[in-house]
Amino acid sequence: MNALDGITVQTWAAMTPAQRESARDNSGLSQQLIGFEGCRVEVLDMHDNVRRFQVGKSTGWKPCHLELYNVRAMGGDPADKEYKSVRFISTPCGKLDRR
Repeated sequence: MNALDGITVQTWAAMTPAQRESARDNSGLSQQLIGFEGCRVEVLDMHDNVRRFQVGKSTGWKPCHLELYNVRAMGGDPADKEYKSVRFISTPCGKLDRR
């Protein structure tokens, strides 16, 4: 049993930010995209398709990374858990940053 079993929206809303952070289940995040939130990347997926997108992150107790197709996007598709490669393109303000 983990800390999120049986949790409701009301319970989550009543928690402090520190309680939420300690209970959050980050298993839905792609390990390859951690640290690239807000940045533009180019990925080669497991089917050899190349895509470029802004890396977003959902909210709540089990967040996932999102593929946002432009900076103004209000939502996007969930990112894959694994890619053959991830290449950094730019920071949120569009400047090239050699990470």
